[in-house]
Amino acid sequence: MSGNDPLGGENFDFNDLSKIFAQLSGAFGGSPGGPMGGVDPWEQAEQLAAAVASDGGSEPNLDPIVRMAVEDLVRVAELHVRQIDGLRLASDVSVQAISRADWVSKSFAAYRPFFERFGEAIGNANQSLIAEQSASDPFSAMFGQMFTAMGPMMVAASAGSMIGHLAQRALGQYDLPVPRESSSILVLPAAIDATADEWGINPEELRLWVLVRELVAHAVLSTPHVAKQLDALFVDFASGFRPDAEAIQEAVGDISDLSRLQELSETLGDPEAVLSMMRSPAQDLLVPRIDALVATVLGYVDHVVDDITSMLVPSHDDIRQRMRARTIDTSPADRFMERLLGIEITESTLSRGSAFIAGVVERAGDEGLARMWSDELDLPTAAEVDAPGLWLARIGLDPDLPGGSAFEVPDDLSGLDDLE
Repeated sequence: MSGNDPLGGENFDFNDLSKIFAQLSGAFGGSPGGPMGGVDPWEQAEQLAAAVASDGGSEPNLDPIVRMAVEDLVRVAELHVRQIDGLRLASDVSVQAISRADWVSKSFAAYRPFFERFGEAIGNANQSLIAEQSASDPFSAMFGQMFTAMGPMMVAASAGSMIGHLAQRALGQYDLPVPRESSSILVLPAAIDATADEWGINPEELRLWVLVRELVAHAVLSTPHVAKQLDALFVDFASGFRPDAEAIQEAVGDISDLSRLQELSETLGDPEAVLSMMRSPAQDLLVPRIDALVATVLGYVDHVVDDITSMLVPSHDDIRQRMRARTIDTSPADRFMERLLGIEITESTLSRGSAFIAGVVERAGDEGLARMWSDELDLPTAAEVDAPGLWLARIGLDPDLPGGSAFEVPDDLSGLDDLE
């Protein structure tokens, strides 16, 4: 190796590599959310996302005729969604037909907090790791320094790349069930029309189907207590990653062999591999709650969309089957975001949600569905998602109870002491 090689040629050892990572950490601010050499990593990440979304080129402006056609369909979709009992769609909701680059600029803020919490979790965990194990376990300390040094670059770059790839595939803003604060719903006519062409479906029918789905999903995910609980679960999960030195060593092997440094670089350059090496027991405790709520949301949205589009969209059955397959057969970017948030949308997830909703409808009809999002305490638990009768009994809608579905468990039970 040349004298300029920072690894020090034949004299390389763990201490030399540790010094390099420490220097990198200082050069880039040493903080996953901090500036890198005076450059805001998140500004760079958003620019990267826009470039990825447009595949490095430029997109044509949205045709005004297409925009007006979408607006006409929005009125039809909204009219039907507002008729669903128990589903609240805010009066100021609007739908924006946009390009992929615009989707990035309007969506980046929704996803950034999860990446930031992921970065903070890396930084906080590694400071403790370095302090506690620098003397007793040089390998663990070295990787603590590595992740701390790479944090700003890895997290911001991953965010830019993944959000850009999400934009490439998105038809609307709720391909993943992540709440948004804005009252505007984003749809991508160019992506919808390209998908319709690929599937051999009338573009106008797919536009209407997507608009119904986006409006229903927005009504559910903008319900304050639903949004609050999902956001809290996703943030807690993203905050729960911890570098596992044993898992990392098992994955990358003996890095004292310099010939394997390229392999190490490739391993650490795979965001999914990095997430796998950082899964913690605390996250495992969150998964049942996330799975249950996500299954319920998706099951409900699918049920309502089916009810509405079966009357409006001639190719409803074909679209439903293709969209279900598309949801399960996720892109690498979708899969990364799911793993970052603790979501795993599989055939089992969708079937679980569908079975719960079907069980509610069978036992309590539309009245049961109307109670789904009425109160935070009415949200089903993981056990209740697998046994809808338990949920109906708890909220007082079990038809087998005395008085049938009219029976209601009172909020205040103190008066029962006065009964003889």
